[in-house]
Amino acid sequence: LHKLQEKEVMTDVTLILPDQSVIPCHKVVLMAASPFFDTMFQSGLKEGAEQNIKLDFADSDIIKILVEFFYTGDIELTEGNIKALVAGSEFLCCKHLKAHCEEYLVDTVGLSNCIDYYRYGQVFNLKLLIKTAFDFILSKFKEFKGIADFDKLTEDELVEVVSCDQLNAENEDVVFEAVVYWVNADPDARKEVFPRIAPLIRFPFCSQRALTDSICCNTLMQKPGCIDFAHEALWSQFHFNCRPPIHNARCIPRQAFHLRESMSSLYRLTKSRSLNQVSLCVASFNDGSGIKWETIMPCVAPTWQRALAFIDGKIFAFGDDPASKSVNSINLQELNPEWKSEQEMLHAVNRPIIVQFANKVYAFGGWKTRVTQEFDPALNEWRMRSEMPGGCYSGAAVALGDKIYVVGGKEKVCYSYDPENDEWKVLSKPTH
Repeated sequence: LHKLQEKEVMTDVTLILPDQSVIPCHKVVLMAASPFFDTMFQSGLKEGAEQNIKLDFADSDIIKILVEFFYTGDIELTEGNIKALVAGSEFLCCKHLKAHCEEYLVDTVGLSNCIDYYRYGQVFNLKLLIKTAFDFILSKFKEFKGIADFDKLTEDELVEVVSCDQLNAENEDVVFEAVVYWVNADPDARKEVFPRIAPLIRFPFCSQRALTDSICCNTLMQKPGCIDFAHEALWSQFHFNCRPPIHNARCIPRQAFHLRESMSSLYRLTKSRSLNQVSLCVASFNDGSGIKWETIMPCVAPTWQRALAFIDGKIFAFGDDPASKSVNSINLQELNPEWKSEQEMLHAVNRPIIVQFANKVYAFGGWKTRVTQEFDPALNEWRMRSEMPGGCYSGAAVALGDKIYVVGGKEKVCYSYDPENDEWKVLSKPTH
């Protein structure tokens, strides 16, 4: 590039930089390297016909690095220039360079920059960087005080982190401590925010010592409704011996313990083969002196051959006997709950395997069928996906990581399903 500047051999355009320095260039090189220049020189507009092109999308040093990259294919990425080069590659529409810069950012994610990179990735739609940085925040959450700018997270960002099932917390003590730390960083503005975040803390998985010694005594918990969460957690631990697990409590589905609107009651669905119906029962704790089960409503429509699931606060029943496309739901939070019809499945099934993954619901197989059906609640649409590699009647499914696993059934199978790529794999069979 320096030799080119000295000799100006057969150049046909000059780039004028913000510091008024110039770079003689070849249009054909710029057009081949950047769709931005390709459009400029072929558009027929005045700018494309000019001999001198003024550029001010970045400082002069960054533009020189980019032009040298166009000519040589070499570029040195550093902590000091990486963000400016991402912005420059975005402006010049250089997708390959932008991807190369993203790889550098991904490889350098750490405690000092994970939040900064997470936000930066969102500005320039760097999906891999966004995921890597967010996963890093989750994995290092128990070291939250060492994460740079943790106390500067926005409310929405903190909610996204705290509500995630993959958060690395052996119990919820550290989650409560982190939220309090965040609030205390700007108490005047954030004290009123705490009641909105408190429901996301899974108090039943706090340690009993933390609940009694610090959580219940914290002034933030005296906000209306907040202290009830801690009291209910203590009550459940005392009466049901519900202790925090040794391993990460966040791997347990939130529906298992996070029914905030009905924490004073437990609901039980009993499926009776002889009566061919479902009975819905409720246990009222009242003053905590005992538990009393009572049937609050018969559910005649769903039979024992339907698959039941709890999704987004409602109970769903899928399929029927004989095989049916029907889907029904009931919302127990309504004043007079009733079973309602939902969007039908595309394929009739008898007792499919139901699992929720990310923001979708999947119905696998059923009696004498291997279909895979995916439901998108946002679009209210079902669509067919790749067939299972074999049957699995009366099996079970679990979402784990980025896969769904279907296990057991009469066929004694173990399959993994990748929803993103719509791919099934056959894994080693259970021994029993």
